[in-house]
Amino acid sequence: MYYHTNYQNRGTIPTRQTENKVKVVGEGSVFATPDHATILLGVITEDEQLQEAQQANAQRTTNVINALVNAGISRENIQTSDFRVDIQYDYQDGTQVFRGYRVSNLLTIKIEHIERVGEIVDIAMENGANTVRNIALRVGNEQRYYQQALASAIRNAQEKAATIAETLGVSIPQTPTQLKELTSHAPETPRPYVLGVATDSAVTTPIEAGQNQITAFVEATFHY
Repeated sequence: MYYHTNYQNRGTIPTRQTENKVKVVGEGSVFATPDHATILLGVITEDEQLQEAQQANAQRTTNVINALVNAGISRENIQTSDFRVDIQYDYQDGTQVFRGYRVSNLLTIKIEHIERVGEIVDIAMENGANTVRNIALRVGNEQRYYQQALASAIRNAQEKAATIAETLGVSIPQTPTQLKELTSHAPETPRPYVLGVATDSAVTTPIEAGQNQITAFVEATFHY
């Protein structure tokens, strides 16, 4: 985003702009409570026989998916993120010894109601999932919050310019002659959550949403 003072169609010839200028960077942030989440979880199986490891993994992964669907997660919100087969080795007296195969199948689960995150994790673990890699807590309608942060960043730039003017003993107008947005709004990098899975099935895994910070930066130039 760029902003320039526009002198067109005013019917007057603008005066020559002075060479004195102040350039500042304004920063603005807002905090928002996440309202949905994505979870990366899955099934890891190991066996000396590749076919056995694959079949066990496929069955357990299917059980997890069916359990999540039965819990109200639509299939459109369940996506395979990674599937891989690795050969496992041990080292004995400096010699590489074949141990077996490791099959991993990871699923990304989108949860539209953040209060269900702990419940969904528990359901997946109870039905065969044995790894949870990440829980990303997200804010819906981030654009609205970003606009608020952007307005705050502009005000911050004006405040900085006013402080500089007061210190130098000069007069600086509040309207910048040039304004550049340094941050283009993109989906926020989700905040990861390190999971501790509850061991008591009667207790839901606790997940605290907290707040996400959304920040904007602008570069403002003021002539005086």
